[in-house]
Amino acid sequence: GVGDSEAAKKSSFTNSSSSTTTPTTIMLNILGRGETTAEGAARAERLMAVARAHPLCKIHWYGKEEVKKGRKVGHINIVAATREEARLVLSELLKVDGVRLANASLDGVLTSSSSSSSSSSSSSSSLPKVGIIMGSDSDLPTMKAAAAILEEFGVPVEVTIVSAHRTPERLVEYAHTAHKRGLEVIIAGAGGAAHLPGMVAAMTPLPVVGVPVKPAGSHLDGVDALLSIVQMPKGVPVATVAIGNAANAGLLAVRIIATHDEELKNKMLRYQEEMTEVVMKKAHKLETVGWANYGK
Repeated sequence: GVGDSEAAKKSSFTNSSSSTTTPTTIMLNILGRGETTAEGAARAERLMAVARAHPLCKIHWYGKEEVKKGRKVGHINIVAATREEARLVLSELLKVDGVRLANASLDGVLTSSSSSSSSSSSSSSSLPKVGIIMGSDSDLPTMKAAAAILEEFGVPVEVTIVSAHRTPERLVEYAHTAHKRGLEVIIAGAGGAAHLPGMVAAMTPLPVVGVPVKPAGSHLDGVDALLSIVQMPKGVPVATVAIGNAANAGLLAVRIIATHDEELKNKMLRYQEEMTEVVMKKAHKLETVGWANYGK
């Protein structure tokens, strides 16, 4: 899937200044096509090998373990002085990926068609709507619960690492470009000083959900992260969930998007109904067998 914008800010997710501007930026999404993970990874590697050799390309591989159909596993940004130059590079990349450039509108939306499939290489519905970021990969065991919830509801998601302290320029760029890339909600998890959610919220117009993470060996049990995230100054809101409760962050993101997505709203209603049914069954069983025999 591809998209470009005139006078777009550079969105490379590398340590580059967020103030840098270029005439044209095109993002080529790397999506799974339903092949095996090994085949998908090999296809992506062929594409990225060509991109690595091109000075106008910036590669972003998300490191996902599986390459499922429709799942975004990475993207390549093409940053060029002119639209024509960017489109030329894009055409070269698409040939490697078995796709040809079909046409482009003057409004900056490119479409592509596969030479081996009648369907397009991606659709707008497969573009990530929620960004999940964390300060370290050690936060992933906590944060993956949010990704699992979003996957359950069919909400496309991107997951990456953005450290407020170790990669401040990357943080600035991510926050400034998130809404331009189509994200609607950002979920940010951090432990300790936990500045990531608040700093992102200060630089994006999108709603930010903060997840306090309890780091391994923490002496404060995540309370330090909770207080750091929840105590935001007026004008910079961060919705904060309980310590380690990334699942609730995912559910909140679903509800935010569901305010303008009727299908997603109906999915949430069904989810709530199922929760009610589970509790009612347990209540009925407890009342029937009695407290002494419950669970035996």
